[in-house]
Amino acid sequence: MAKRTGAELVYPRSSLMKNMKIHGHRLDVWPVFVPIIKADKVINLPVAKHHGLTDLTLGIKNWIGGVGGRRFALHQDIHHTIVDLARFFNPTLTLIDAVRVMIKNGPSGGDLSDVAVKNTLILSNDQVAADALAAGLFDYSPEELGFITLGEKWGLGTTDFQQLDHKKVIL
Repeated sequence: MAKRTGAELVYPRSSLMKNMKIHGHRLDVWPVFVPIIKADKVINLPVAKHHGLTDLTLGIKNWIGGVGGRRFALHQDIHHTIVDLARFFNPTLTLIDAVRVMIKNGPSGGDLSDVAVKNTLILSNDQVAADALAAGLFDYSPEELGFITLGEKWGLGTTDFQQLDHKKVIL
């Protein structure tokens, strides 16, 4: 599709990383994938899945893919780390792909029995609300996930997606 539309695909590599001030609670200076910072609009497009360390990967957790550096260090106090990154990147939109979700053994899995069909897409300009709604697809309440609770506490959005102007579309 990129070739057909003339889009340029840019893959993360060390030459495209730049140390940037994150101004986070846990992260100060960290190598960041520069094309994300230079973009006029940023759309976060995570695939919803189970994650052994954070329980789930949704929009907020997805930002670990936007940085380089000592990745093992990001996993120390991971909920604070990923909320720092979510605040730094501050996406225009979050579109959570929950068409097929990994429900166990994530993030890598390895067996089709680890996957469930949910046929759901969640689109929001509030990354916390998107994650809060997606958590329910896995039978989690938003309060059970540290990164969602911290995201709301630090002003990134609301867990009460019902208060937002929203629409449910069924095809």
